[in-house]
Amino acid sequence: MPESMPVIKIFTTEAVPRAATEALACELEKLCLDLLRAQPHAIQIALIQAAMPRGAQVLVEAHYRAQPYRDEAALSGFMDGVEQSVQRHLSALPRIRCFAVDQAGLSARH
Repeated sequence: MPESMPVIKIFTTEAVPRAATEALACELEKLCLDLLRAQPHAIQIALIQAAMPRGAQVLVEAHYRAQPYRDEAALSGFMDGVEQSVQRHLSALPRIRCFAVDQAGLSARH
């Protein structure tokens, strides 16, 4: 099965200008390539404006295929980079949640 991850979803309460969206996506893509060792064609990034009446103004969910090299150190560096990138481009401290998905429990297409 071809790689179908990571999937990065950023939920924000505010509309994000196109330039900031692209800059953020480029930085997140680089983090996926460098720290999660993702294949370029496998990276999916979504920025979604949402009503969030409780919690942080920005929520980041990262779903990635579990691999031995995606260990605590890799994920810590990834989350540090995500936090810095979101603060730089969205001016908000994000709540970040990362989810490892076991290959046996994953069905994916395209």
